[in-house]
Amino acid sequence: MTEFVGWAASGHRERAEQLAGGSEAFQEGALRLIVEARAWRLAEMRRERGLTQGEVADRMGVSTGRVSQIENGQVSGNDVITRYVRALGGDLVMVAVFDDGELRKVG
Repeated sequence: MTEFVGWAASGHRERAEQLAGGSEAFQEGALRLIVEARAWRLAEMRRERGLTQGEVADRMGVSTGRVSQIENGQVSGNDVITRYVRALGGDLVMVAVFDDGELRKVG
């Protein structure tokens, strides 16, 4: 059985950074993918609950266009996500994860 080699040690990350146009561009792209995935998941949660963007907008006190922006990753802070999640009937829980593996509820 072979020993696991992380993607940085294998040279894959270096190659990915080169293809992206450098380390900074790679980091920006990775962050953009994370933001898009989170936004997609918010929209999925809304649809799973049978809610329209208009209904969520009414519950949040914002325009339908703003809900669309949120679902496309244009979020200005955790307060927006908190309000969105509450409009879906949930509560936002934040967890801090540390290198030593300890988890702590935040907020």
